[in-house]
Amino acid sequence: MFTRTELQRALDADELLLIYQAQVDMRTGKPVGVECAIRWRHPEQGLLHAMKFVNDVPPAGLARDYMRFIVRTATRQMARWRSASVPFGRAAVNVWPISIGRDLIDDTLSAASDTGIPPGDIEIESQPEAVYGPDIFKVLQDFRDAGLRVALDDFGEGNIHFTNMRDAPFDVVKLPVLFVKRAGAVYDDTVIAAAVGFARSIGAATVAEGVETVAIRDRVRELGCDIGQGYLWSQQVPGDELPGVLRSIRPDGASAKPVA
Repeated sequence: MFTRTELQRALDADELLLIYQAQVDMRTGKPVGVECAIRWRHPEQGLLHAMKFVNDVPPAGLARDYMRFIVRTATRQMARWRSASVPFGRAAVNVWPISIGRDLIDDTLSAASDTGIPPGDIEIESQPEAVYGPDIFKVLQDFRDAGLRVALDDFGEGNIHFTNMRDAPFDVVKLPVLFVKRAGAVYDDTVIAAAVGFARSIGAATVAEGVETVAIRDRVRELGCDIGQGYLWSQQVPGDELPGVLRSIRPDGASAKPVA
């Protein structure tokens, strides 16, 4: 567990960075977005995956500071891509449930305004640990009313109950790696098909995370998923490497570059 002092130092010492993974339209094979992920260049432990430290951030009282860093870094990178005519589409950022509120809306809109990025090109990914119901749906609708897009991450995990989801204000429903990797198995196909049906019922698109093979891509596409994300097309890379990654994605929806 990292202390508030260590986490604050990571912010102050410029030890944090974002990496990006392409999202691909599985009908056209063209990139339509990226997902941003945070990493920590720890001075003693090396490059740390988000799972090593992100759960320590809210208890330390630094969730807003970290989210402000994430949205500002992401929008600045988006502006650089746009000025270089990189066709990256939209960018999705993960948020802690505790961060879902007016402060995040204001911080995200401020970052978008400062960099000239349209709010509709920013997607807020709400995590399955949130308690979904009328109260949080009202706040998420505020995000949409502000022009931002809202995604439900890792459908099928966490506190998601169908009785509460009829009026869910999501633009995107993301399927977790757990089910996508096992596409083709009866149970997992049933879950994926149910997720696609739910998404369509509320007017949302679906993103399949963890697409690593052509066979998985073909199966989740057959089940109705709209967008794919995974090593079939792209690893998670620094922002300056993403243009080359996007150029390597072939019209048939795979990548010309082998995955290490």
